[in-house]
Amino acid sequence: MNKNIKNLLLIIIICFTTVTFSQSSHTGKGKVIAVRFLELDAEVDTAEFEKFAYEVFNPAHEGTIPGLTEYVAKSDRGNNQGSYALFMVFDSQIVRDIMIPDKSMSEWMSKIFEEKNMWSYWNKLGTYVKDGSLGKYNDYVVLK
Repeated sequence: MNKNIKNLLLIIIICFTTVTFSQSSHTGKGKVIAVRFLELDAEVDTAEFEKFAYEVFNPAHEGTIPGLTEYVAKSDRGNNQGSYALFMVFDSQIVRDIMIPDKSMSEWMSKIFEEKNMWSYWNKLGTYVKDGSLGKYNDYVVLK
């Protein structure tokens, strides 16, 4: 067999084996749980904040954007009991990356926010938290 053909077959076998037996750490199919750690301003009335979360913010975000669930939650156990967080659960990593490419909202998602008046809820949320609080986050990809 020709040396070039042997080399080509070897390359094809290596590529096939790599693709078949390797597993990507992120397939893009796992849900993304984006956690924004909310630090309330010192003068904020927590009862007022919780009322806003229960009655305004959380209901406004329920089912508004396909592929995304958002809600404010309070820790009732663990190391930071009594702390608050904003959870954004995307259907997949692919969905998150389409909605928020490069850490900024896509144009079509911005339009949904404008049409549904979502910015008013986010602006109100911003009045309760310390400056920069919404910028403290981790996005967790469910390994699937």
